[in-house]
Amino acid sequence: MDDRTLPLRERKKLRTRRALAETALRMFAENGFDATTLEELVAEAEVSKSTFFRMYPAKEAVAVEAETELWTAYLAALTDRELSGPVLTGLRDTLTEAAGSLDPGWDTRYVATRRLILTAPPLLAYVDYYRTGVERQVVASLTGKLGLPDGDLRPQVLAELTTTAWSVAGREWVRQGGDGGRPALIARLHAAYAAIPASLTLTAGQRGS
Repeated sequence: MDDRTLPLRERKKLRTRRALAETALRMFAENGFDATTLEELVAEAEVSKSTFFRMYPAKEAVAVEAETELWTAYLAALTDRELSGPVLTGLRDTLTEAAGSLDPGWDTRYVATRRLILTAPPLLAYVDYYRTGVERQVVASLTGKLGLPDGDLRPQVLAELTTTAWSVAGREWVRQGGDGGRPALIARLHAAYAAIPASLTLTAGQRGS
C-alpha cells in the first residue's frame, strides 16, 4: 500500500504508529519485554501515554505489530474477495495476497517479532488470543459469503487450517532468519496448504506413501 494515497492526518498517525512499533521492538529485544516499562517506551519514542493508547490497547500489542499487520491485511483482502471454487484455495490466495502487499521492511520486523515472542510467554498468549479473534472474523465472513447457517463447522475448520498453515510455513523461515525473503515464505505457505489434503488421508501402515 502506498502511504502517499492517505490523507495527511492518516499518514502522520501511521508514521507515529510505526515509530512506536520499531522503538518497542528494539527496546524489547535489547532489554527484554517484561523489563521494559511502558513509561520507558513512550519516553524513548517521545510520545505521551495517551498517544500510545490511541494507537495500541496494550504493551503486548505494540510488540506484535508485525503480526497484526499481516492479519489485518488478510481480513481486508478477504472482505474484498469474491470466492469461487475450493474455499481453502481462496483463503490461501487471500493470505498470499496479504503477505505480498506488506512493505519490504516487514520481513525483518516479523522475524524479530517471532523471536521476541519465544522469550516472553505473555506475548505468545497474546498472539494466540489475537489469532483466535481473526479466525472468528474469517468464520463470520465465510458464513456470510457462502450463505451457510450459523454453527456450520466447516468455516471454523477452514479458518483454523489457514492460521495453522501460516504457522507451519513461517516457523522454519523465521528459524533461518527470513532466508530467501518473501518469495521463500510464500513458497513455504503454498507447500503447507498443498500438504493439507494428503495429511487428511494419511494412513498408518502405509510407510512412505
